Amino acid sequence: MIPKVCAIALLSAILYAALEGLGFKSRGLFASLCFLIVLSLFGESLTELFGSFSSLADRTGISEAASCALRAVGLGYIYGFTSDICTSLGEKTIGTAVTLVGRAQIFLVAFPYFEKIIALGIELLK
Repeated sequence: MIPKVCAIALLSAILYAALEGLGFKSRGLFASLCFLIVLSLFGESLTELFGSFSSLADRTGISEAASCALRAVGLGYIYGFTSDICTSLGEKTIGTAVTLVGRAQIFLVAFPYFEKIIALGIELLK
């Protein structure tokens, strides 16, 4: 997988240099498309990683909390990448909005566990 990613990155850089010589000016758009291609190559490895993580969580009995953590990390990366792409394309306001929505979404995923921790703390104080 590593050679494919490196090869595509190098070919993309060479292709952009050739296109720039022909008058192509949309560096951010081209970089975003190349990023999506490279990310799609990594998708299979990501699926294997999540599968391994899920089976480990099932064996240890922490699958509910592990699932929440995995969702929060995944959401963080997805919203972060999206925000970075929007910002690199010159849309800083949209990138900031995506970041804020991502943070709110992660909070909503984790909030039930905050409630459980608070309830446990109250129970221990009684």
